[in-house]
Amino acid sequence: MQKVVDWALSRFPRETARANETERLDATMKTTAVNRYNASNRLRAQGKFTFFTTTILSLGLIFIPLMQLADAQLALPDRLLNAIQIFLAVSILVYSVIIGTARYDLRSEQLNDCGDNIKELIRELRREKEAAGGQVGKEKLAELQDRYSSITTDVENHTRNDYRLTVLQLPEMFKVTGFVRAGTWGLYWTAFIAQFLPSLMLLAIVLGFFLEVFGITAGLTQLLKFPRTPHG
Repeated sequence: MQKVVDWALSRFPRETARANETERLDATMKTTAVNRYNASNRLRAQGKFTFFTTTILSLGLIFIPLMQLADAQLALPDRLLNAIQIFLAVSILVYSVIIGTARYDLRSEQLNDCGDNIKELIRELRREKEAAGGQVGKEKLAELQDRYSSITTDVENHTRNDYRLTVLQLPEMFKVTGFVRAGTWGLYWTAFIAQFLPSLMLLAIVLGFFLEVFGITAGLTQLLKFPRTPHG
């Protein structure tokens, strides 16, 4: 019964103990490499979703005036359609500035390269360890530590949520079980989805606009007190 309780509450040392300085450096570098890869994937996903949002907004901005030119039967008056177009244009401008300033692709590539460089350093450390019979000399270890510090300081650091995912991905290095593991997964996904909330909210607003434009819903016109008359 006690083992079940310990497993459920994860009553174990969080990190696996390492026998010597070589093993500790190996574990540290492996953890950092996975952190960097997770951060790279996060930024890549954020960049792609932001670009997707901008694309949808751009298509919406083009679609509304085309429907007006075609004299399609739209459920909103021209003045409200014009206001929606202005909103879409400003949103596109803001998101374009965000994409340009955030540099998601560049930062993602830098973090991925950092992870690759650390992996190469790990392979060198393990070759040295095998050649030395398990324990690398102090001078070589100091050299590897300096190179590791140099690699990690060249790029931005990972986030706490990237580290959460690393802990969950490396059970051989971090022992997290039971409810604590489930809670950690919950915190990770909550933080991961939260970064997309501005884009998701904007897409939901745009979807609501288009449902109103084609008369599928009636909530927006009632809320804004606009007459619900066909366009044209």
